[in-house]
Amino acid sequence: MEKVGEIWTPTGVKTTFKLSMEPSTSQTLRPAHVGVPGLQHTGICGFGWRFASVVTAQSAATVVDDAGNNVESFQVQLHFDAHLIRSASYGTLTLTVEVENLISSNPLPNFRSDLPRNAGAQLLTSYVYATTAPQPLLSITVTFPTSLGLSLPHPLESRMETVLEETLSGRELVDIKFYAFSRRGTECVTRPLPLFARRDLLRGFSDDLDALLTQQGFAESSVVDLDSYESKDTSFDDFGYDSDSDLDSEEDEEDARMRPAIEPTPQEGEGNAAQDAKLQVVPVSGPLVRQGARMGRVFVLKDTAYKTWKALLYYLYTRGINFRPLKSEGLQEGTCIGPVCSPKSMYRLADKLGLEELRGLALESISSRLTERNILQEVFSSFTSTYPVIQELEVRFLTSNFSEKASEGLKEMTEKICQGEKPYCAETLFRILHELSGKSK
Repeated sequence: MEKVGEIWTPTGVKTTFKLSMEPSTSQTLRPAHVGVPGLQHTGICGFGWRFASVVTAQSAATVVDDAGNNVESFQVQLHFDAHLIRSASYGTLTLTVEVENLISSNPLPNFRSDLPRNAGAQLLTSYVYATTAPQPLLSITVTFPTSLGLSLPHPLESRMETVLEETLSGRELVDIKFYAFSRRGTECVTRPLPLFARRDLLRGFSDDLDALLTQQGFAESSVVDLDSYESKDTSFDDFGYDSDSDLDSEEDEEDARMRPAIEPTPQEGEGNAAQDAKLQVVPVSGPLVRQGARMGRVFVLKDTAYKTWKALLYYLYTRGINFRPLKSEGLQEGTCIGPVCSPKSMYRLADKLGLEELRGLALESISSRLTERNILQEVFSSFTSTYPVIQELEVRFLTSNFSEKASEGLKEMTEKICQGEKPYCAETLFRILHELSGKSK
């Protein structure tokens, strides 16, 4: 087995091998190490484990082609050897094998190995290789238990490597400047702040994001001096976002003093579905400025907050995302590496841009923060009423954890809805009552 690549993910390591081949006397291809007794080990993989194979010739009638002719074939046994990590307390590892051009003789989609262990190599599974097939490939993923909380390193993506290589020849690392509003006033959002990025690093994640970076004004907007250009928009009064956003309040003076005073831009929100369908972006135009300046295009974001957009750019660059607690939890933010954003704000933005993986991460964060203490506040929010997936999740949580306190809160909320205070919660109330009636039968 020859190692041809290895990919590190947040939860494990995927290693790909090709089974070495050489011409046989019959001019067909066969494994190079046929006839060598015992295990043939690979080099070190991942944290220090390795794999091994045993290849043996099979009887002539084992494999036949479509015409009924016998095909020379070999059995390939695949083994896992913890090797350098045998004594590590990693718990249960899960191994998944994917193959090309091999026939599975002992299907086993997932194999588990408990560490620490004293034994040597463990048999994973076996395959049949027919010499009429192309060279076989095997990809083995070793996944660690989530309870370990490991943060595994991973190599740079090719697009990031390309961008960094271009900087060696003098090309600028950024060619886009975004302005996004950062503060909520009494009637509008204010204080636009700048964020810089490289367009090549943002493309290819979703059709909607690509459209935003190309069709919605890139061709029309002027190339300007990114450092000297300042947004002329200082406020925006149609943000459409409720209280649990990434916008700072005007009273948050301490946070405001920590930010540089930069001129304005547009908005963010959690608001109504009609407004939320597409992200509002305004390309700007202006004269070319000083020679030798960092040149690029500037966009004003109309309905996403500075903190949310910054967290999105960080995610697209690194695949890392940090969510703050829900306001209904009443908890303080913890310390972490990278920007922090509201999971609600990011869910809304990811939904607009068609970033399904990111939307799933935001949904998981929201789900993990629901408690009997805050569920009534969450389920009857305008944000929940906007998104059916969120509504279904929170309705099920409430009805599955229905207590006397929840009953009292539901009665109070019903009165408010009947009085017209929260008209957008009528459908949510109907779903809750429907679920509760089904449980009482």
